[in-house]
Parts: sequence; C-alpha cells; structure tokens
Amino acid sequence: MTSQERLTIHRARFLDLATANITVLAFSHDSDVAGSEKRLDNLNNINNNKSKLTPSDLRLAVGRSNGNIEIWNPRNGWFQELVIQGGKGRSIEGLVWRNVPGEPLRLFSIGGSTVVTEWNLATGLPLKNFDGNAGVIWSIAINSSKDKLALGCDNGTIVIVNISGGQGVLEYETILMRQDARILSLTWNKDEFVIGGCSDGRIRIWSVNNNGRITHTMKVDKAKSESTLIWSVIYLPASNQIVSGDSTGSVKFWDFHYATLNQSFKTHESDVLTLTTDCTNTQVFSAGIDRKIYQYSQVKDSKNSKSGANNKWTVASNRLLHSNDIRSLCSYQAKGADFLASGGSEQSVVISSLSSFADGNYKKIPPIVPFSKNFLINREQRLVVMWYESTVKIWTIGDDVEDDKNYKLVCKLNLKDEQNISTCGISPDGTVLVVGRSSTTKVFHLQPMDSKLKVTKLDNNLLLKTGTRFVKFIDNSKLLICSVEDEVFTIDLESDDDEEMTEIELPEIQQTKSGLKLPFINNINNIDINGKYAVVSYGYGVIVLIDIETKRSRVLANLMNYVTSIIINPKRKSIISVTADNKIYEFNLTKLEDNEENNTGEDSSEEQLLSEWSKNNTDNLPKQFQELKEKCVGIFLDENSPSKVWFWTVSCLCRLDFSVDLPISNRKKTKKRSRDGLTITDESNFLNDGEDEDEDMDIDSNELPSITNDNYPRVKNDDSKRVNDEGEAFFITEKYKSILFTDFISKDEIFIVEKPQLLSSSSQKGAFNLSKLRF
Repeated sequence: MTSQERLTIHRARFLDLATANITVLAFSHDSDVAGSEKRLDNLNNINNNKSKLTPSDLRLAVGRSNGNIEIWNPRNGWFQELVIQGGKGRSIEGLVWRNVPGEPLRLFSIGGSTVVTEWNLATGLPLKNFDGNAGVIWSIAINSSKDKLALGCDNGTIVIVNISGGQGVLEYETILMRQDARILSLTWNKDEFVIGGCSDGRIRIWSVNNNGRITHTMKVDKAKSESTLIWSVIYLPASNQIVSGDSTGSVKFWDFHYATLNQSFKTHESDVLTLTTDCTNTQVFSAGIDRKIYQYSQVKDSKNSKSGANNKWTVASNRLLHSNDIRSLCSYQAKGADFLASGGSEQSVVISSLSSFADGNYKKIPPIVPFSKNFLINREQRLVVMWYESTVKIWTIGDDVEDDKNYKLVCKLNLKDEQNISTCGISPDGTVLVVGRSSTTKVFHLQPMDSKLKVTKLDNNLLLKTGTRFVKFIDNSKLLICSVEDEVFTIDLESDDDEEMTEIELPEIQQTKSGLKLPFINNINNIDINGKYAVVSYGYGVIVLIDIETKRSRVLANLMNYVTSIIINPKRKSIISVTADNKIYEFNLTKLEDNEENNTGEDSSEEQLLSEWSKNNTDNLPKQFQELKEKCVGIFLDENSPSKVWFWTVSCLCRLDFSVDLPISNRKKTKKRSRDGLTITDESNFLNDGEDEDEDMDIDSNELPSITNDNYPRVKNDDSKRVNDEGEAFFITEKYKSILFTDFISKDEIFIVEKPQLLSSSSQKGAFNLSKLRF
C-alpha cells in the first residue's frame, strides 16, 4: 500500500479471479474479396480488390474452457460486446457461424457432449440443443452454402444437420459412411464433399451426394508408439488442395482430385493443432503445442503459372507470439481488415496481420478485459465482493494502512447451479446479496458472526424464475433489475407479495441494420443508479434516463458508438459516459429538471444536452488519453471533489477535473487510427455498413438526438476557466498493471484490484520447452 497526496491506494492482488483457456476462435464472416477468379494474379493489390466496406456486423467469437463465449468487435482497437455465460463442467470445443444475407447471424457450438447448441444472441441462452445421437461430437464444420452442418463423432460417424429452416431449427438429414476412428477435424469442399482428419492417422473424403460414401483415404506418417492424430484439416479451393496438421508436427499439402501427397513440412516440434489460410489461399498458417506460428507461402511455377495445384509451397516465416499452446487460428480479410487471430492456453487473443505477418505489428488482448465487472465494493462495511463461474467470495478490508495483510476472506459461496454467475449486487448496508444468472436470480442474507458472514437464503418466487443481466440496489430493500430480455423493473424485497414488481417502460427505438443481424447490440450494456435517477445505455450508443420515482423514461442521447461505461454524478447533476473510441461526454440534468418543474414538456435541444465542459473539451481531450491502447472500462467519482472524475483501463488510471477546461491542443488530429492492420481501417462503422445513417436508423432526430462533433460549438478560445498547463486538469499513471476493478472504498481510499503477475504467468506451466527463449 502506498500513499499519494491525501489518497491511500490499496493495491489488492489477493483476489484470485480465475481465467480460462481459449479453445476456439471463429470470425462471423468469410473473407470478402471481389473477383475471386483473379486472386492469384492480384496478391499485391488486396485492398484495391474489394468491392465494399468491411461488414458492420463482423465479429470474432472466442470460446473458452469454462464454457464462456465472448463476442468481440474489431473496430476502435477491439472491444468486447457480449459474454455468453457457460456452466459447470462445460467447455467450448468448436464454434461455427451461419451468415446469410437478410437473416440474423446464428452461432453454433459443441463442447464434449453429443449435443450441438444454437445460441440466442439476444438473451445469451441456448436457443436449441440438438442431439446427434451418434456419440460425443469432436468436430464441427459448415458448408459453403451455409445450410448444412457436419458433426464428427468419437465413434467414427459424421452426422449432417440441415439448418436452413431458420433460427432454432436443426434437422437431421443423413449419416455418412461410418468408419472406426474418431473424427478429430472436419472441413467442407463446397457442398459436395466432407473432409475429415481421423485418430488413426488417415484423412478421409466423403461424398455427400453419393450416399455418403468414402471416396478417398490418405495416410500420414505413423508415430513410433501410437497412431498419428490429424488435429486439423482445411481445404484450399483456389488450388484444389487439402492441408493437414498432425501429432508428429507435420504440415502436409495434398491434391484433392487425386488424393496424393504434394508436399510435407516437418516444421513443428510437437502436435499441430490448428490451421488457417488467407483470402487468396496462397498463404497458410499453422500452430500448435510448440507455441510458434508458421507461415507457408505458395511460389508460382514458371512453367505453369495458371495451375495453382502445381505451384510449390515454402516455409516463409515463423513467429513466437504466445507463451503456451496455441489451440486455434482464424483469419479474415476485406477492405480495411487484415486479421490473423490466435489463442490458446495463454488465455490471450493475439491479433496479427495476414499480409505482413513476418515483421508486422501484433496486438495482445489481455485474458480479462473487464467490460463486464466481476467485483463490487460496499463502503459501509468495507466489503469487496468477487464472483466467477459459480462461486462468490467476500473479503473485509481493514483500515490499517501499515498492515500488508489487512484483509480477510469472510464468505465463500459455492452455488450448485450449473450456470455461471452473470451479475451480483449488494445492499448499501452490506446485509443482502443478490446473485444473478441467465435463467434465475437468488437472494441471500449476510449476517456477521464470529469474524465471518453467515449466509441465509431468502425466498423470492419472482426472482427465482427471472434471469438477470444487471441488478442495482435503490436502497437496502428495493432493487432495480434488468432481465436477460431487457425488461427493467423494480422490486421490494420486504413486500408481503414477493411476486409484486413495477415495470418501467423504456422508449421504443427502431433497430439498426446491424441490430437485425446481431440482436445483442440492441441490449442494455451498462446501468447506473443514484438517487431518483437511473441511466442505461444500449450497445449501439443510445442512452436512456429513468426517473425511478415516476417510472418515466426518455432518450437522452445517441452517441453512435459503443458505450463502455456510464455513471451519474449527483453533485454536478450530470451523467458522464465514455465510448469505445475513448471519447468522454457529460450530459446536464439541470435543464431536464427545470422543464419538469415548470411543466413545459419541452425536450432539451442538442446544444443543451451537453454540459459546458463537454462542449469545450470532448473533442479536445489530452493526447495521452485519446491514444490509449486499451479501452476505458470504468468511471468512479471523488466524493471530496465532485468535479474530479476518475477513469480506468486495464493498464492505467486517469483523473480529469471537470471544473476547468483543458488547454487547446494545436496538434493535427488524426481522422483514423493508425493503419497497423490490427483494427478496422475503412470508413464503415458497426451500425450500418457505411450507408446513410438517417436511412438506416429512420428515427426522428428530435426523439433521438445524435451527438457528433458538428452538433455542438467548437472549443472556446476565450474561456476564463481554461488552464494553461494540462497537468492542472489531467492526471494519468501507468503504475498499476492488469487492473480488474477500481473504486473508492472510503472518502480518501482507492481500492485497486490487480491480477497478480504470478497468477497471470501460471498459464505458462507445462508449456512446451523452447531453449534460449526469454519473455
């Protein structure tokens, strides 16, 4: 613990928040390149070969060993939009997207059982569980037409499932010719053939249209003591080749038509677990247990340059970007996008560039980026609440600054429910704990007893059958609940009728085009409550203000960007929000209250929406803040100085003084983020594919004012409140690393939860040993 100025900083590294390995990665779209017949002749002009902007609904799904599925948006330097909670004993071993024009995106997963699950992307709950009745499913693949799934099972069976009937419809179609070996990996050749890598060291090709018969079998090198395992297979349509990766560390290129081996590379020192290719099928990438990613490039045959099958492959480069096994690779290329994503036992997603893999930049996303918080602080009782999977832990924090161990675990709650916990809430007096999951919510009473907390379950029939996304205490007994269906209501735990609730009607807002494809961006993603007001934000940037006393609500603003955090500042009578592009907005509530008191019924104009500070500073934030590599994921307030607002990311802590204006920056402002290939660089956005926003939204601007740089006055040069030195109004420190949560635990004490470095490096245990490598 250290003391800085008048504030005491508690650096908590004892909160052992568990993290899970990455098991599979999947982009929602196939690489989009116009004129596919000219791909091999235009390798150096990839960006000029695209016909449209990057799809607004492009997402990356990340499956983890604890059953969670994360959905990431590649814009604005990548941010997390959704976490589908897993459950006890669950793991995600395969992910497949179905992307068909005019229909919502569909997501399917497998995980060590006989069932394939389609997920409801709006609620995060299973939409359909389909049992293949053919053994444990080891692999999954979707065909080119996106209407059939192939499921590879441990008994040697491949089940074909028809998914063309719409959301939630999975229909058994046929079983292909059975053999005895497990189907470890699958891929399709268009819609006619299924290619499988098996546990007996053989690659088999099934003809779907020919009664599911095996047409070809190819055998790889045999290991000394056991059968070779074909962990990964992909098909290259441009050259009509199959690429396989196996347990001997070999990557082999096969001719599909003749089922013969073209080339073999013994590049890896251990199992090759995953393969992927670029949009032209002239670059192949492999990875596995030895932690390295290898790049293979196709070299044209001068004698027959038109025949891709006759072109030779060579090992172009390799890079060490991970500290442990790499379980999955996936790629996406389009105009303004050039992604190679990798992940595994290190638990971090690494984004690198396909076209400049050998020497290009890369971005490592930390294992935990707390867009969704797993911590709470109760100031009255000095309690810290943490939850993960199905466990809740509560510590009490002492006030002795000199004692390095002035904390004590006073409660550990292991729930028997299979689902992981999605949210928790604790009452202001620290006596009531609410634990929410996707399908049920439970209430517990906490009673101090012999330096521990005695936990007693409280019955509430309404909450038991309600899945909860957010829960906030209005006072010690009243709750504000946001369900998984985005229904917002209040409930009194002391009411005689535990079924009684008061629903708050939220404004109806027309969906965007991306909202039709990805329903979760229409969901509430942040909620805060203070006094008589509550404020919620939606995934597509709309902010709604709720009057808890009158149960009325109104649209406050549309930021046209993802809101990463939001808070009510009661002493300034304002709402402060920060977006995925690290823009800070402050909205003034005084005008709204004046209209209500005078019964004018008038809505504030766009100019009156923003506070004077926001008009003068939102577009003039400090360079250090605007260029942060991480997203700002949290805001908290200083009770002693209500104008001083704190912001935090995974790696830094910032403070802004809202009572003064920042000095005017004369530097040239960049219109786009650095073109390093690690984020979307074209003019599209995550709402409308770059088309006209008014046509896309079709919303009355008076009802839903849009906040853009042109909607409010520019920075005032003659403002008497403007400071000359940025340091007078802005403070930033990068002293704290791997921040998971931070807030005041008392008026003059800041509590910072850091992920311990020893815990962070624990994933390296058992990593493949490579000599002379230092991290």
